[in-house]
Amino acid sequence: MTETQPALLAENINVTFGTTQALKNVTLRVDKGEMVALIGPSGSGKSTLLRVSAGLQLADSTSGASRIFGDRVQEKGKLSPGVRRARAKVGFIFQQFNLVKRISLYSNVLIGALGRMPGWQGVMGRFSPEDRKKAMDSLERVGIAEYAGNRAANLSGGQQQRGAIARAMVQGAQAIFADEPIASLDPVSARNVMRLLAELNEQDGITVVVTLHQVDYALKYCRRAVALKAGEIIYDGPTSGLTRDKLIEIYGDEYIGVLDEEGEPA
Repeated sequence: MTETQPALLAENINVTFGTTQALKNVTLRVDKGEMVALIGPSGSGKSTLLRVSAGLQLADSTSGASRIFGDRVQEKGKLSPGVRRARAKVGFIFQQFNLVKRISLYSNVLIGALGRMPGWQGVMGRFSPEDRKKAMDSLERVGIAEYAGNRAANLSGGQQQRGAIARAMVQGAQAIFADEPIASLDPVSARNVMRLLAELNEQDGITVVVTLHQVDYALKYCRRAVALKAGEIIYDGPTSGLTRDKLIEIYGDEYIGVLDEEGEPA
């Protein structure tokens, strides 16, 4: 089923916070194997769309539905009975890493296996030898195996974010949804994280949907961009189409100064 279904299909999504409509009848399809950047100004709805797609935020009852690899996540503002099965296919990467600070990096990465285990085994910490090996292999893959025994609280932001990606790998995620994964990182760590996501997409075929404030990272690492403004999609196409005029349309005239400093997109 996952071979023929899109990795993500969110249809006619509405989300309202108080008197503010954060998403207005938004539809987004992401096919298996794509790496897509969600861009737009602060408050445009890109993070809300990603969270609704994963079932971390309920849409309005006037909404349609969201599905992950064909498994329904929610419909008309209610979580679907199969939401756990759908979520198991997605590793969600948060801006603030969401690691358990008091335990080791290795233990944090092992947590990714919990969704595939009976509840009692998880509570007892009875991880299989295969899962333990996969945790170390994943830490090696993301380049931080030497810090496996360190408490998460003692790691840098970039190390924690790579740990979160390793956790998704142990989970066996077929897709990664990353919500501003580099917003809190220095430029070197940000490049490392984006390169890692691109590598998992290109080499492992993992679908990646990433929200970004930094347009230059979207241009460099993603072939497709979806731009939101005031809760609506105003651009969906190749990143090569993000010209100076298009970016000014998305972000407003205040973006001209940023373009002048960073160079005009192709």
